[in-house]
Amino acid sequence: MPVKKLNIDSGCWQNSGYDSAIRCSKMSSSTMSESRLQAVIGDHFLFSSLSQQARETLVQHCRTIKLKNDETLFSQGGEAHSFYLALSGAVKLFRVSPDGQTKVIEVIHAGETFAEALMFMDQIRYPVNASAMGSAEVMVIPNKLYKEMLLAAPQSAMKLMGTMAVKLHRRIKEIETLTLQNTRHRLGNYLFGLAPDPAAKQSVFQLPMAKQLIASQLGMQPETFSRLIKEMKTQGLIEVNGAEVQVHDLQGLRAFGH
Repeated sequence: MPVKKLNIDSGCWQNSGYDSAIRCSKMSSSTMSESRLQAVIGDHFLFSSLSQQARETLVQHCRTIKLKNDETLFSQGGEAHSFYLALSGAVKLFRVSPDGQTKVIEVIHAGETFAEALMFMDQIRYPVNASAMGSAEVMVIPNKLYKEMLLAAPQSAMKLMGTMAVKLHRRIKEIETLTLQNTRHRLGNYLFGLAPDPAAKQSVFQLPMAKQLIASQLGMQPETFSRLIKEMKTQGLIEVNGAEVQVHDLQGLRAFGH
């Protein structure tokens, strides 16, 4: 599917002094207010340790971007002057192989940040592409401004380091899952993780994205994904109706492939 790019014009982009590619949001009833943005960032680990004054300054220098389905936020190789906080919807981070295959690296949901690690690595280019999955809104945070705030408050930087270490550990576990588990085990664990109550015997939930994207994120071909889903149905573990999955044996689903 072709990817739509943002329609950039001279009237909707502003140089804030920190990033030459920050889109200005038009404050209206449909745009998140400044006070609401302050509340959102106050709950996030990247910003919660900052002072109230620092958070107010941050919001004043940040902008929001509204994205349509498949609209590109940034492309692999683009200059990484900012990182992002998803305010609503979902954003797909992915790479495209030389033969045109899309590999989903991660799906970002509301309340999550992405591309923040680059500013600590002196990485000046985005290593992945980012595009919206359905309608989405993100907050753009200039790297330079955020780093200046951390340097002015060392205690905030220490708290941030601890939280990012936890995230790194989680990423290592994800890599182990992709490299050490077989496809049956990966899919069984993935679907089990979508259940609201892991202790229940049965469950019903919605797939968070298209089956092809789930297959890509789990490191398997779509044909393999479809074959395993059919096998789960044959075993009486699940029923699938569009994006809805009904699980008849949740613990059996978890054990699938062991």
